[in-house]
Amino acid sequence: MDEFTLLGKPDVPLLVHLREVTEQGRILAQRLGLTPELKKRAVLACAFHDLGKATHSFQAHVRGRRGKAYPHALASLPFVLVAELRAFKMQPLAAAAVVSHHSPLGPEVYKGYCGPDYHGELSAFLESLWEYLREVGLEEVLPFLEECLLFYHRGESPAALLDASLPLESTRKSLRGVFKELPPKDFADVKAVLHLADWLASSKEQQAAALFLQQGKEAVSAFIRGKAISLRTFQQKAGEDQGTRLLLRAPTGTGKTEALLLWAGDTERLLYLLPTQATANAMWRRLRKIYGEEKVGLAHGKAGYILRKESEENPLDLRLFASVFAKPVVVGTLDQYLLAHLHGRHWEERRALARRATVVLDEIHSYDPYTLGLLLEALAKEPPARLALASATLPQILMELFGSGPLLEAEGPLWERRRHRLHLRSEALDDALEEILSSAGQGKTVLVIANTVRRAQEIYQALRERGGKRVHLLHSRFAFRDRQKKEEQLEQAEPGTILVATQIVEVSLDISYDSLFTEVAPVDALVQRMGRVNRRGTNSAAPVFVFQQWDEGSEKIYGKEILTWSWDLLNELPALPSDRDWVAVTNRLYEELASTRSYRQDMEEGRKTLREVQEILGCYTIDLSDEEMRAKFTTRRGQLSLEVLPGDLKDEAFEFMERNERWRIVELLVPVPIYWLAAFSEWFSPLPDLGCFLTELPYSKEIGLAPPGKEEAPSGMEMW
Repeated sequence: MDEFTLLGKPDVPLLVHLREVTEQGRILAQRLGLTPELKKRAVLACAFHDLGKATHSFQAHVRGRRGKAYPHALASLPFVLVAELRAFKMQPLAAAAVVSHHSPLGPEVYKGYCGPDYHGELSAFLESLWEYLREVGLEEVLPFLEECLLFYHRGESPAALLDASLPLESTRKSLRGVFKELPPKDFADVKAVLHLADWLASSKEQQAAALFLQQGKEAVSAFIRGKAISLRTFQQKAGEDQGTRLLLRAPTGTGKTEALLLWAGDTERLLYLLPTQATANAMWRRLRKIYGEEKVGLAHGKAGYILRKESEENPLDLRLFASVFAKPVVVGTLDQYLLAHLHGRHWEERRALARRATVVLDEIHSYDPYTLGLLLEALAKEPPARLALASATLPQILMELFGSGPLLEAEGPLWERRRHRLHLRSEALDDALEEILSSAGQGKTVLVIANTVRRAQEIYQALRERGGKRVHLLHSRFAFRDRQKKEEQLEQAEPGTILVATQIVEVSLDISYDSLFTEVAPVDALVQRMGRVNRRGTNSAAPVFVFQQWDEGSEKIYGKEILTWSWDLLNELPALPSDRDWVAVTNRLYEELASTRSYRQDMEEGRKTLREVQEILGCYTIDLSDEEMRAKFTTRRGQLSLEVLPGDLKDEAFEFMERNERWRIVELLVPVPIYWLAAFSEWFSPLPDLGCFLTELPYSKEIGLAPPGKEEAPSGMEMW
């Protein structure tokens, strides 16, 4: 390229890039069903978004010369602002999208910048751009070329515009204030089109059509035919249901997922949300086999690592599109959906796409009332095109909370399965160690579930000390790498295996052991635990031993009332309860729960938090360095976790850094409740070079992160 050609990329002229992005944007705006005016604003944003690259500093930078380029999004602002306000009057949606397309919209964005060094070719370039605007039908903008040129000749600072008091909407506000108070849905639509079009044009490999699912129903049907599966009645009904709401209740192992996918049918966008990263990973692998690898994305905190390890696609492109729900099918964790409504990074794309998607909320029973409150408020404010809720138990209370919709249940005979023989014991779980060892000694696979990490570690060590050979431990406080290896190993358990675990197995591992020994827990949690024993119901009833005595840790996690109610309900069940019996007692537990003041308060607190965050932020992206906003997320102890690096693994982390493999550091991190950093500050310290906290608590592949002794904990506090 010669020195007089304005470049948008090292090998792409600026006008060519703007045309490519605009063409993608026109298609996306049409496919997403934007209103006629929003379509024009989105196309305007695409056409102007990189106009600010027409500066001397950027043109030198793009040609490989040293020096920092002036922020091109900021340099683009005056031109798109003048064109938009002259053409469409109020609400500078395109201008807000352009100025924030590389930096989140917020009160400090681009503060303190002087004027840009606009290139001498910009005047002629604007005339060429205006000819293109005529081609794409933006006639409203055409009369205002001279006003845009006037700003160019004046050479004023675009940053000053952001803080200038402007006479908009019958009042005078700063442009920042105007941006903040734009209608969030409209802003999200315009910015989503701009961002997605820009990424598509830059990738050179994908077109807008690649972001939409085609013939999804046939893909599911073909997969089922290939497996020679005969559809159950409830699955057939799901496939015939064209409604916008579905409530699905079906026992574990009866084909709930297939029913949900058949119901989704030929949707153009599918967002499948699950409680944990492990369940999301498993579902992602499963759906890739059904819809095709390139069509299914993964969205959760460690998705980038998983994609880099397992996908042949460009990991950056794949991660980028999946993280904002832009793949035709996205499997993610619920927190990613909620963060979009709490204005986390890229909230605009996520919400714009989720509103137009078929959203599946699987394992809906898994969430605490605070999280349910967040979810209910998000769905009330921006309902998706179609919504399905599914669970093996799906309590009546949850159905009422989430509003109207037909209940589709698995057919009667499936509920009569009696997969487990219930044994209720009044003692503590660790009183059964010899019984556990004896069962394993007979070649049985034995699942042992404690309610806290500390208890699981203690029971594991006690079993090892008593001569247990194939004893394994699994809980949430292992480094990611070690936990992955354990999960892979345990899914193919040898005879005589004992797995000691916490509640993480309730919705993660796809296992089917021979017997279960567990501490008492809420009835719906026990149903999930038992779902990991005789999973398909193909064997005779598997023994399940539930132990009544609980410690303070269990009480802190679940609450004394819930544990007491659950124990009482268990005593009302027959020795061989059917799946229908479990639904009945789960309903009764939820009726009790929903009547408590704490349950209602927690749910309302969730709804209130989401409302307040959205009211405070408007169209801004959340800044968690702001103490007021951070407090909204940390007031509820245990809601958030933070990943820390064990001191025992620090040297390995720095080796990754030296080998330019920083992305692998996630392998070494261990999640801990965020309140630990304040309550046990002496065991944690920041590690700025790695961007995480270091903990001096001992760590091993066998035990995981070891909590300090009870005598070491501060008064009134303990690590569970």
